[in-house]
Amino acid sequence: MGMVLDTKEFGGDGTPLILSDILGSEDASGDMDFKVAGSDVGITAFQMDIKVGGITLPIMKQALLQAKDGRKHILAEMSKCSPPPSRKLSKHAPLIHVMKVKPEKINLIIGSGGKKVKSIIEETGVEAIDTQDDGVVKITAKDLSSLEKSKAIISSLTMVPVVGDIYRNCEIKSIAPYGVFVEIAPGREGLCHISELSANWLAKAEDAFKVGDHLDVKLIEINDKGQLRLSRRALLPDPEPEKQSTKPRNASLSNDNVVSPKASDKGKPKKAVTVSNDGSASKSAESLKDKTVTMKLSSPGKEAAKRLVSPEKDGPDKPQMKKSGGNISSKSGNAVVNGEAKVV
Repeated sequence: MGMVLDTKEFGGDGTPLILSDILGSEDASGDMDFKVAGSDVGITAFQMDIKVGGITLPIMKQALLQAKDGRKHILAEMSKCSPPPSRKLSKHAPLIHVMKVKPEKINLIIGSGGKKVKSIIEETGVEAIDTQDDGVVKITAKDLSSLEKSKAIISSLTMVPVVGDIYRNCEIKSIAPYGVFVEIAPGREGLCHISELSANWLAKAEDAFKVGDHLDVKLIEINDKGQLRLSRRALLPDPEPEKQSTKPRNASLSNDNVVSPKASDKGKPKKAVTVSNDGSASKSAESLKDKTVTMKLSSPGKEAAKRLVSPEKDGPDKPQMKKSGGNISSKSGNAVVNGEAKVV
């Protein structure tokens, strides 16, 4: 932009004249050299040289508005011949990602002697991983895929697991006699003890699992060293209780199946059983009206006296003792006196 302040010298009426897109001669003969840069949104920079004592605010305002119109016209002509800017970066463009972690977790990223950060760079293919004491981590990569891999590993190393969290489809990395080591996140492993692998007893972990198998685990404990204890058994369904028999038990038999002892004994001849001192028994087929029973005591040499019982009758009458009218004696000296047993 340019300006000629005294236009009477050039045949004008004396009104200041503001020029756009001046040439070298206009710049040399004019009173102001004003450069304005910017975009459709606004001004980004400007520079001005003047040869007069000063300019007024109305002149400055007019110069800026005129420069805006010229700038928009130039940008419109440029957009006709140039493609629009890309909405995403080229795959060949270098990438830098900055992330923030807890300062006390920086040592987990670096590792002993820098072994961990070097292994992350080799595994993912990133160019560099820079860490700072305040927890800032900068990752430089050539492509997006390697950058995302390194981000995932660092995030898993610095994450704070919570007891009760469930991790799905985790891979078994190694097997020991006492259990298996499961990777719950890239670079983060925990121990699933053999007692927590199955609801049933296992002699060896190799009997049911192998390296590379995937399983779901639950975090059940974090010890003082930060080591994780996992459980697969906690996610298994509870074993079904044994089914109880639903078949009702018959508390009593039906009347048709009940056999009355009176009916079974009725009409059958009674038998007399005699037990001698030496323990031998003899049966007589002789029919008797009264039932005679002889019981042998556990004490040696003594027998229960013979008891005469009258046959049962139909009805609620109780059995009665029948007096023999005499004494019944045995070789051992025992006797029945008036229907009662007397042991000597």
